[in-house]
Amino acid sequence: MEVTAATYPSQLLAILTNLSEADFVSFDLEFTGIPSHLPGKDPHKPRNGGRNTLEERYLETKEAADRYQILQVGLTCGRFDYLANKYVLRPYNISLSPLLDERLDIDREICLQSGAIKFLLGNNFDMAAPFVKGVQYLSREEAARARQMAYDRFDKKTVVEDVLLNIEDKDSIDFVSRVREAITNWKRSQAGPSMLEITTHTGLPDPPLASVVSRFEKRLVHQLVRADFPDLVSIGRNECIRIIPFDQVRETDNVRRLKLRTRESIARQTGFRWVFEALAKGDISEADPVYYNASVSGSIIAFGYHDIKDRFDRAHERLKTRQPVLVGHNMFTDLIYLYRSFVGELPATLDGFCTALHEEFPRIIDTKWLATHAGGDLNFSPTLQKIAESLEDQLLPDIVTHSDHPKYHDTKAFHEAGYDSLLTATSMIRLAAKLKVECEGEKTQNAAPDDISEGSFKSVTEEPGEVVLRGREKPNQPTLLPPTGKPHEAPQYEFPTKKKTRRAKKASAGANSNKTISTVQTKNKFESLRLNPESPFFDDDRHSCLEVKAVDIDEPGKLDSSATSWQNEKYNPDRSNWVSIEQKQRDPMEMIPAFDSEFWDEFGNTLRVFGTQEAVLKIAEWEKQVPEI
Repeated sequence: MEVTAATYPSQLLAILTNLSEADFVSFDLEFTGIPSHLPGKDPHKPRNGGRNTLEERYLETKEAADRYQILQVGLTCGRFDYLANKYVLRPYNISLSPLLDERLDIDREICLQSGAIKFLLGNNFDMAAPFVKGVQYLSREEAARARQMAYDRFDKKTVVEDVLLNIEDKDSIDFVSRVREAITNWKRSQAGPSMLEITTHTGLPDPPLASVVSRFEKRLVHQLVRADFPDLVSIGRNECIRIIPFDQVRETDNVRRLKLRTRESIARQTGFRWVFEALAKGDISEADPVYYNASVSGSIIAFGYHDIKDRFDRAHERLKTRQPVLVGHNMFTDLIYLYRSFVGELPATLDGFCTALHEEFPRIIDTKWLATHAGGDLNFSPTLQKIAESLEDQLLPDIVTHSDHPKYHDTKAFHEAGYDSLLTATSMIRLAAKLKVECEGEKTQNAAPDDISEGSFKSVTEEPGEVVLRGREKPNQPTLLPPTGKPHEAPQYEFPTKKKTRRAKKASAGANSNKTISTVQTKNKFESLRLNPESPFFDDDRHSCLEVKAVDIDEPGKLDSSATSWQNEKYNPDRSNWVSIEQKQRDPMEMIPAFDSEFWDEFGNTLRVFGTQEAVLKIAEWEKQVPEI
């Protein structure tokens, strides 16, 4: 799904909801420059053994991240659908604009690296898209700096340098004299107006019909009032400067309102960083989904204020207690750029960065490490494309892309961030499922021959003619993606009536009378709990690939509360009707290892960093976080 500055306001709430429901989120980035060709870098500088250490690689990537920007972000939300028994992927492709709102008191330098831009153009990247229709963003550091500068200005803590006029500046001196005389006469007048408006022609006998004042003249007026009339206040307007008496109570209240308005303005200009905060251990409490949806014609009328707010609150609550796992491919560089762009200044050392990164993302998976963990000392570097190709014949786990995200159903778009994130998600699922079987040495004779691909994963060595630029790989052939979960392909789901429920129970009892129940390592709390079908909370559609009976919210009377999804209910889950059910027997590769299993102690929070002496970076120990439901 393509996301632009025009569509972002209407899509933000859905993105936050999908992030909150995801088991994992894969990502990919495209930059304006990479660390391999920094200006002034000596290519003949001797190195230890011809390779940098991880610390040296971090420092050069840090320098590049301070210089270059992110132009595009790809996100794919992945989640196992227990009704459809398959993984459902929702890819997003989001262009980012490095431009800042000119009303902010901060600025941002934009650097373009010729080699990186040529590389992107060679892969049909639209260089105009980020600047024309990209979503703007502020990092945490930029937002805090903009807020503090505005607050200091309101509190008059900012020192404004006075303008010094020379004797040759006759026009300016004459203007200041006229303004001083006009203010003095206004103060003496008892029956005069409650305010005085200053323009360029104040004090002249024949002022024009259109009175204006230049920015330089405004500065002179503010300076004059500040120095000679402390009992007055000057307020800038587009066409004039307004002079009013000083009132402490009024000024205090005005400063409070200005600070509140600034805080709301910065929150709205934060833009894409709300998505980052939702993905990280951030705070999205100040995001205003009602404001974003209000900018979309008719959305507030269609959904209602309380409905939008309730959906946001539910997503926010889930994100606070259930953070999705972050997945990437060859992601060392991506993680550094991600932190620099949306958090702020990078730590001075690699250890400091690992600590700070772990605070934001406690669980990270690198598909390159999954694919090359058994490579030994060989410096082979399979690309994302080759990894995906080697897994094409593996039919388990079952994976589909959601029918609401059709952009890549029939399109191959290598080096478009959204497509690469989708390929990363697919590769992670297939690799993790296969590695779990290999690591445990389980036999697959109980699985149907067509369900499991033959042989184990074989690493692919890099061919001499292949172009690999410091992790920015250049695939050139289409790769098979998971099938599309289109409406006509998805099983239809109807809310059961009591009659259908009784019939289903009888059929289920007969079918399971001789069934042997066993527990497998991929069990999940969703499998041990279910809602009583006669409970009013049984309607538990989580936007899976299953099709639910459509409701037209634009037609009065069509919106029946009994047909609405769980998202439209007040977030107060009633678990009184939940009952235990038997565990379903699953094939060995039907699901990936649970994220709280020992499998991820070895494969989680570990990055493959080829081209360095160490080649592997262990960020931190894997956190066994059991999702709450």
